[in-house]
Amino acid sequence: MMEGLRQSLQRFLSLFRGARLDQEHDAEVAAHLDLAIDENRKHGMSAEEARRQALMQLGGVAQTKENYRDHRGIAWLETLFRDLRFTLRMLRKSPGFCAVAILALALGIGFSSIVFSIFYNGILNPFPYRDANRLMSISVMDDRDGTRQFRPVFHLDEIVAFRKQNHTFEDIVGVSSWDVLYARNGVTQLVHGCVMTPNGAEFYGVPPMLGRGLMERDAQPGADPVVLLGYEYWKKEFQQDKTVVGKTMMIDNQSRTVIGVMPPRFYLFGADFYALIPWNRPEPSSWADAMANNVPYFFFPNGILKRGISRDTANADLLAIAQRLVPLHKDDYPEKFHISTRGFSDAIVGDFKQTVFLLIGAVALLLLISSSNVASLLLTHHSARAKEIALRSALGASRSRLIRQLLLESFVLGAAGCLAGSFLAYGGLKAAKTLDAALQIPGESDISLNWQVLLFAVAVSLLTALLFGLSPAFFAVKKDLRENLQSSGVNANSSRRGGKIRAGLVVGQVALSMLLLVFAGLVIRSFIAVTNFDPGISTKNMFLAEIHFPGHQYDSAESKRAYFEQALARISAIPGVVNAATALSWPIEGSPGSEDVTIPGKPHDKHWTTSFDGCSEGYFQTLGLRLLRGRLISSSDVASGRRIAVVNHTLSERYFPNQDPIGQQIKFNVLDQIPGAPHDAYFEIVGIVSDFRNVGLQESVRPEAFVPYTFSGFGERTLFVRTAANPNLFVNTFRQVLADVDPNPVLSHPDTLEGLLHTHEYVKPKFRLISFGTCAGIGLGLALIGLFGVMSYSVALQTQELGVRMALGAQCSDILTLVLRKGIFLVGGGLLLGLLVALLSVRILQSQLWGVSAFDPGAFVLAPLALLAAGLFACYLPARRATRVNPIVALRYE
Repeated sequence: MMEGLRQSLQRFLSLFRGARLDQEHDAEVAAHLDLAIDENRKHGMSAEEARRQALMQLGGVAQTKENYRDHRGIAWLETLFRDLRFTLRMLRKSPGFCAVAILALALGIGFSSIVFSIFYNGILNPFPYRDANRLMSISVMDDRDGTRQFRPVFHLDEIVAFRKQNHTFEDIVGVSSWDVLYARNGVTQLVHGCVMTPNGAEFYGVPPMLGRGLMERDAQPGADPVVLLGYEYWKKEFQQDKTVVGKTMMIDNQSRTVIGVMPPRFYLFGADFYALIPWNRPEPSSWADAMANNVPYFFFPNGILKRGISRDTANADLLAIAQRLVPLHKDDYPEKFHISTRGFSDAIVGDFKQTVFLLIGAVALLLLISSSNVASLLLTHHSARAKEIALRSALGASRSRLIRQLLLESFVLGAAGCLAGSFLAYGGLKAAKTLDAALQIPGESDISLNWQVLLFAVAVSLLTALLFGLSPAFFAVKKDLRENLQSSGVNANSSRRGGKIRAGLVVGQVALSMLLLVFAGLVIRSFIAVTNFDPGISTKNMFLAEIHFPGHQYDSAESKRAYFEQALARISAIPGVVNAATALSWPIEGSPGSEDVTIPGKPHDKHWTTSFDGCSEGYFQTLGLRLLRGRLISSSDVASGRRIAVVNHTLSERYFPNQDPIGQQIKFNVLDQIPGAPHDAYFEIVGIVSDFRNVGLQESVRPEAFVPYTFSGFGERTLFVRTAANPNLFVNTFRQVLADVDPNPVLSHPDTLEGLLHTHEYVKPKFRLISFGTCAGIGLGLALIGLFGVMSYSVALQTQELGVRMALGAQCSDILTLVLRKGIFLVGGGLLLGLLVALLSVRILQSQLWGVSAFDPGAFVLAPLALLAAGLFACYLPARRATRVNPIVALRYE
């Protein structure tokens, strides 16, 4: 066995020492030949006879060398190397063909690798957590008005009950956000934290990058307060200082020791730091108590489902526990409900999965276009080598050998396309990382070119090479040998055999490109509709920011009124400020909602969900809302906290149809559940204002009411400032003015309304525009390259015919029309086929569109016109070249 391995190794190594071994063998053969000649001379033979007899005894020098080569090496591998060298020489002779083929494959493979990376790393496998594929989020679903999510958060005692009493989960953890004030280098900033139940570190199973992780003992009574930093916060605020471990941070007036730094992919809640909360911590008496003391009140539960347990079984298990908790939390459960578990990734990714699936389909079409483009190029290239292939066949090359040679050329092109596509994917993924908000994928995901993606790219390139190189190879070797040997080049007869295949490939490319262009046109129309949509408020030069109040400060309505009375007056006095106001929430992104409202004399079966906001008197002027009827909130209303309300037009039309709402009473039932807010309080409607999009641009306007913000002192506030110039120039001035009023409240998350729209509303349509538009643009370019190649080759084949026609008196316009007619036929066939497929399949894109129908006439008219114009240009260039054929040269072409 060892001897066999040694011989195999020697055979393999001999492949790389061929020249030296040939020289040694030549010298050995020459020595044996000389000895034989000398021996024959001794027997009286002449020199010529002695040499002839020696050669006969040796069996021939060439045959001896061939036998030696066959025995010393691996024959099939040597043949492969020779074929590979010949392939590289042949491809080097056609640099234009190689460049176009590699570019086509690189674009298809590169973009498919980018989309596959987003799909694999961002949707299928985004989390580094332990047993992430079994990680579930838990929610209470309301069955009263159809199934909808009632709440995805629970009290700590509910999570404890779920954890201890369930039979379907390995473990359940509770996590919650925790925004705190942190003073560093003389600057107080709002820091976003995440608190976990004591089992959190073991539950997620991700070790820290520096220091140690959180342990259950850190949540025991008397334990030293500790904190674990998130990677991005450590990188941004501490400049990756490794000595930060062991230092202290003053968080909400409590000193906490930094024990470690988490790795980049641990991005739970996108938090700046992580801490533990004891299982038996004193529960806040109410939400207002929790807000006043700045402690978490609700927690998001995550559970690891046991292996072999279905979600339905887990839902039933948790429902039985929840029903026992209803008496303890009567206001936190609807009358009829069920518990729903959902994959952690699904809960975060949401509808972006549909976008990725559609994008995978678009990239598959692009890959099909690029592959058929390569097939068309290979068919044309092999047809141009008809005489060479016939000559090699006449000299003894078998059909299988010729097919192997041609497939090897396709494989080399596929490998080069794979390499180029991998570089394209690497750069494209770097660009994709800048669109994290648009991608809507978990922050834990690592969108990179990993081995799975590389394996995918290699598999795609190999399949492309084999599938689309096989047909042209078989076609090339099936041509008539005598006919090809008799011709002096490529002839029309050989072309006619492959003409239908090339034409079919071009028609297919045009049709697929047409489908992509229609999709891109619809996405472009949707993007234009979103970005040009009037949200109902003036977005220009609008500054927004949150004002975070320290715990136990400004808890009352009077204290907040005193603060904002000074703050708004001073900000309004700044040169360049037009208006200033405050409210509970940001516009467009959604105000606090009341699940139901009560209006005397208007009973209703279903819930009347209504947005609810508290604002200052200048709110409507600052946002640019129009007063339709009645009056607005006045400064005296704010000062006294009077129970009056201004409603939007939608509320007026929906709740008071054919009736004047001015003077009517309305009660927001959610206030009965908020300590510190007036209970069983009715507000008098005094005015109606114009609508604006209050739950996102792509959702219908929700009924909304505005009351004086001094109706209660709970919660944070949002600052609105309308400026005459770029609001970003005023940020530091606003900070200083607010600090002069009181340095304790913190201005956080400063932004502009236009920036908010770009970040939250425009970024997803923009991603669709870029991705589908790029696929369509590349598909169109590849289809035009295929069309141009076929037309150019057709003109080359018809050179003699065109020369005869011109010699017989045909005009340039006649030749131009003759050539263009074929191109128009190909483009027209592709257009009709593409439009038919688009009409049948475009409905699947409707979920990704807004403000435009899937059968939008603009997209179905502009896309064919654009493709027709580009196709005619691609046909015109070869047609124009045909008109310049010299009849004398053309007649001697063959």
